[in-house]
Amino acid sequence: MIEAVAYDPSLCKEWDAVIDSSRNGHFLFRRDYVGYHADRFPDASYLFREEGRSIGAITGHFLSDGGWATHHGLTFGGLVVAKDVRAAQVRGMLNALHEQLVSRGVNRVRYRPMPWFHQTSPTQEDAYFLFRLGARIVYRTLCTVVRPQDAKFSELRRRSAKKAEKAGLYVQRSNDWEGYWQVLSGRLLARYGARPVHSLEEIKLLAGRFPEHIQLWAAFEGNQMRGGIVSYKTPNVFHMQYSGADERGQEVGAIDLVLREVLAGPACASHWFSFGTSCEQDGQWLNDTLVSFKEGFGGHGAVHEEYEYVPGPIPIDEAIRPSME
Repeated sequence: MIEAVAYDPSLCKEWDAVIDSSRNGHFLFRRDYVGYHADRFPDASYLFREEGRSIGAITGHFLSDGGWATHHGLTFGGLVVAKDVRAAQVRGMLNALHEQLVSRGVNRVRYRPMPWFHQTSPTQEDAYFLFRLGARIVYRTLCTVVRPQDAKFSELRRRSAKKAEKAGLYVQRSNDWEGYWQVLSGRLLARYGARPVHSLEEIKLLAGRFPEHIQLWAAFEGNQMRGGIVSYKTPNVFHMQYSGADERGQEVGAIDLVLREVLAGPACASHWFSFGTSCEQDGQWLNDTLVSFKEGFGGHGAVHEEYEYVPGPIPIDEAIRPSME
């Protein structure tokens, strides 16, 4: 029998061991990442055990209206499962989760599964069982991805990168988070009246905890940073979490040069390069200019999505026997 165990700090080592040994784990689900904004998302995560062995985990928190959601402080959520877990066990984990949630008065679930390109091995059993529960898609946003070896720059993107190169810009990894956050914040504020999702203090904290996963790649003119990208890197995906350039960097094509060098270099030796999403208003509005920019490097569409459903038991099906008539 599978049981869902409410997470508490005493389970930290067990939790991280499940994430690290799973077939669809991600550093976003490690406790040092999940916990950095615990003040905004009080934790309501669960570990799953079968006969004393940990076989899965799911991050989550309660919603103000009596619901529960896979963690909205993360890009995506969903079940993380051990490498040898089978479909029946995924059903068992979801049933154990739902039993716990119903006992706590939860009347609806918002569930964001891990997009397929982030999975080291196919892990979409949860999506099938959500279908069996009548889950409906309430959010879908378009992401642009490309295999680094298949990246194909448009003529505009090639010319822009070449312009930056002729202007003397060069690209390297940097730890100047303060300098980059000034560039990024100025860009977002001027163009969108917005600020980065992470504060400078938060991104420095996370980069310090995950230096091999969270990296800053920047274009410099002399000693002056002109622009760059922040990458969230796993063995399977090199994800562009942020990109931005100052006025001079925009003029000479700093971001195009950074992307050209990163896509062609050893730092991007991943199965997929993700440019991130290009939608707003819960996916109801597509920024055509932004997605066109990303497609200019050879990328194409994949989706992030969220389901909503009423938690309940997923039945075990009887075998369908052929008719003898």
